[in-house]
Amino acid sequence: MGLESWARKWSPPENVETVGQKIKNFISPPPPVRSQIIQAVYRIQGQISKLDYSLAKLQSYDKMLFEKVVNSLVEGDKSKATMYANELAEVRKMAKVIITVRYALERVRLRLETALVFGDVNATLAPAIVALKQVAGHLKGMMPDVFTELMEVDESLQAAMMQMTAHVPVAFDNAFVSEEANKILKDASIVAEQRLKEHFPDLPSFEKAAQASEKASEGNGK
Repeated sequence: MGLESWARKWSPPENVETVGQKIKNFISPPPPVRSQIIQAVYRIQGQISKLDYSLAKLQSYDKMLFEKVVNSLVEGDKSKATMYANELAEVRKMAKVIITVRYALERVRLRLETALVFGDVNATLAPAIVALKQVAGHLKGMMPDVFTELMEVDESLQAAMMQMTAHVPVAFDNAFVSEEANKILKDASIVAEQRLKEHFPDLPSFEKAAQASEKASEGNGK
């Protein structure tokens, strides 16, 4: 669903409440906007913690595979080294996605906290909601529980924004909102690349491993 379609989904067909909506809001009124945003902040932080836990497990598995690749290369077993290297590549693909989503969520959380302080909905909250929906999609097949939780947060933020704007249609497809949402995702991607390099070292080449193996053999032969 594009931003334009999503924006239309947000906008009620009429600006007048139906009788059914009035009765529903009277019987079970929505929670205060501030409470909805605070709850969203806590729920997002909870998902960040889950991502950190998963990332720690991946790092541990990555370290084990890395050692197996290196040992296989030193032993001259290129076939086994390639097998481990391919598995390692898949682990690092998952790690990159998780790290990118993790830092994107952190920036979304900061946006929500800023909205609580300044209350600037279109400039602060709208880009965060667009970015949240986009980033959650990356986890749909990988971590469905986190994906489901983030989509629920997205729905609650939509409701909060509708309350804050008094049912005035929100322009999610305008240039500013799109640009700010893309900035959130781009910044997260840059940080993810840096963190990936810090925590996931590059594999040695077959040539370097062969040289190391030759030197070790020469040393043992002396």
